[in-house]
Amino acid sequence: MNARLQRIATEAALAAVHYSQTKQASFDDEAGCWVIIHDFPLPRGYNYSSTDVLILLPPSYPQTPPDWFYVDYNLRLANGQRPPHVFYGDTSYDPNRHQFQEEPPSLKGWTACCLHIHSWKPAANPLAGHSLLSVCELIQKAFERWRR
Repeated sequence: MNARLQRIATEAALAAVHYSQTKQASFDDEAGCWVIIHDFPLPRGYNYSSTDVLILLPPSYPQTPPDWFYVDYNLRLANGQRPPHVFYGDTSYDPNRHQFQEEPPSLKGWTACCLHIHSWKPAANPLAGHSLLSVCELIQKAFERWRR
């Protein structure tokens, strides 16, 4: 396993410990294009208590941050409304929008959510700089914001 894939494996494991109710994550161990944090807890105000979160990683990760993540297509606010910044249209893989070496897992059943990462400073040690832990923290904060 090359250094990039090893880093992604380490970051996925760390993210699972901190952001998965079941402490589970999976990742693309061939090209490092995606990570799934299973059973990501949702705050009150949603129709689920948790959802799987698929994070698409650019080929230059960790130097370049991810800009998209995906959640269950049926995720709604408790009142039945769609959360803002969640795109319920076509979630098929678009190579013009995403520059990946390989297509991520089937996006059927997922819906896209955008991340707006304005500052990104990774470090050799994922705990000392931005990493998947930072991304998961932003996702957690987005879930909090969207329910209002």
